[in-house]
Amino acid sequence: MTTLIILALAVVIGSGLFSGIEAALFAVPHSRVMVLKEQKTKSSLALFRIKDNMQRAIIVIVIANNIVNIVGSIFVGVIATQVLGSTWIGLVSAVITLLIIIFGEILPKTIGENNAEKISLAVAQPILYMIRILSPLVWVLERLTKRFTTVRKMISEEELHMLSELGHLEGSIEEDERDLIHRVFTLNDITARDIMTPRTQMVAFQRDAHVGEIREDIFDLVNSRLPVYGEDYDDIVGLCYRRNLLIALAKDEDSRTISSFIQDILYVSENIRVDDLLQLFLERREHIAIVKDEFEGTSGLVTLEDVLEQLVGEIVDETDEVVDTREEAKREAGKSDLVVEESEERLITEE
Repeated sequence: MTTLIILALAVVIGSGLFSGIEAALFAVPHSRVMVLKEQKTKSSLALFRIKDNMQRAIIVIVIANNIVNIVGSIFVGVIATQVLGSTWIGLVSAVITLLIIIFGEILPKTIGENNAEKISLAVAQPILYMIRILSPLVWVLERLTKRFTTVRKMISEEELHMLSELGHLEGSIEEDERDLIHRVFTLNDITARDIMTPRTQMVAFQRDAHVGEIREDIFDLVNSRLPVYGEDYDDIVGLCYRRNLLIALAKDEDSRTISSFIQDILYVSENIRVDDLLQLFLERREHIAIVKDEFEGTSGLVTLEDVLEQLVGEIVDETDEVVDTREEAKREAGKSDLVVEESEERLITEE
């Protein structure tokens, strides 16, 4: 009788052990495994190798679990028949099955999932040894199941978005950190046209203008970089720095023209994505670009600050008279339309 009880407990414990290990290996996130790998311990490196090819580990665990369940149950049945007789074999099988379901599957998997990292690190090296020992069988089973195996993305954009939201709800990620993560993923969904300052709100100087003629305009400037145009705003030829203009005024060089201060300027399409625009600004070490439409006309201008505002929100300093130039342009366009409509109504009334 003692042998029967010991063997039954061994089957349940063995089944529970491998079920818990399987649940733990699946539950530990791959991102956490990458972090643990940097510790360069034997356990963390072994766990990384397992997660890198989970199919092999699962094959070994499934083989071991089934050997325990099937072979162990057979021995339990044989010993039960010898000890209790064939009359009790049905009851013994039912009890063993119930114990395996509760203590060999449900409970161990719950424990494994809730202690995934600790258990995974503890069993990583033994699992690797088992993979090596059973490597011929593992190789055969891998080839048999290869056609049913699909390559899945480690994590998608939608999952990262949701993980940041869950992290905020759990308190591990602050609200501003969550918002920053969300904004990063919007950079490839918006274009330069969406964030640019419209040409109606642009401030630019004509290249043939003399510094002395526009003295007051220079003093009133709040921008450090100003576009320079030739015939009109569709003919932007470069940019000038307000600092250089102020220096010229201080030196009484009023006769100098704006063309003598021209620097190269960056031109971009209005359809360029903001993430690409940010990379372009960084590579070219530029802070401002002229946005061109499909007909090579000037749509507006975009700055590095405009791009950064998509990440951190509106950046306003003490010199900003207009917070959002795009909204201001829309309001002015609305006012213009209203003036036109009122003029038309007056003409109709007079007639």
